[in-house]
Amino acid sequence: MGNSEELKPRGKPQFFRDYCEGIATAADGFRFLCRYPSLWQYGVWPVLINIAVAFASLLITFYVGTTAWKSFTPELPVAWWAPIIEWIGLIAILALAISVGLISCLLLQSVFCAWAFSKLAYRVELFLGASADDLVDIAISAQIIDAIRACLKLLLINVALLFLNFIPVAGSIAALAIGYYMNALILGSEFLGYPQELRGVRWVRRHEFAKTWLPSTLGLGTIVAGLMLIPIVGALFQTTALVGAVLLHRRISGLPDSPPCSASSDGKLIL
Repeated sequence: MGNSEELKPRGKPQFFRDYCEGIATAADGFRFLCRYPSLWQYGVWPVLINIAVAFASLLITFYVGTTAWKSFTPELPVAWWAPIIEWIGLIAILALAISVGLISCLLLQSVFCAWAFSKLAYRVELFLGASADDLVDIAISAQIIDAIRACLKLLLINVALLFLNFIPVAGSIAALAIGYYMNALILGSEFLGYPQELRGVRWVRRHEFAKTWLPSTLGLGTIVAGLMLIPIVGALFQTTALVGAVLLHRRISGLPDSPPCSASSDGKLIL
């Protein structure tokens, strides 16, 4: 980005453009790291930790789903309307298992990946011209507290949505739609929050920013949620999605998303 007009903060969201931009964050981050490969060294730990977290989350999802289903099926009545109840129960159990998996993944990421994600975001910000004086070190305790808030919010919302599944058809559709919206919003705001945390912005203000730029947040949250369900490959692209979230935040804020001077193919700046 080179001209002054492009460096101005965005005026207001445009749903289709911003949603697609949010969806593309993982690809954008991957291209950026391939263009400046020296930054990959800061992405190794997030990828490795994410692989372990992803497998743990999938095991939790599978365990919750199978345990709930085994407990539910013996209680089905022998009646003509039993298949309807079985269908509603299946949707509710799938929603519960996926929600528990996402919450577990988010919490485990925050405990084990937060430091590595923050360091990667910090290095990308410096590479793009941010001053070290403008960035702050984030206390792990503050990250964990913020993560627990997000996880509790996800848990309460998804537990409440389970009761909607007792309304045939319409309730299940509404639960899926609302569940998608809330999960994407919270996950998107968490990833979009890393570059804001580096600037000392706390949880409430980060969520206000996420709601202001809702299409971007939903797009980012959608791709992050999808990647959480894919082992290994998903862990790699969650890391590149973080880099993409840094680039996205800078574009929204009117900051350049490319280095302030030329860079060689290995990512080292040429002054």
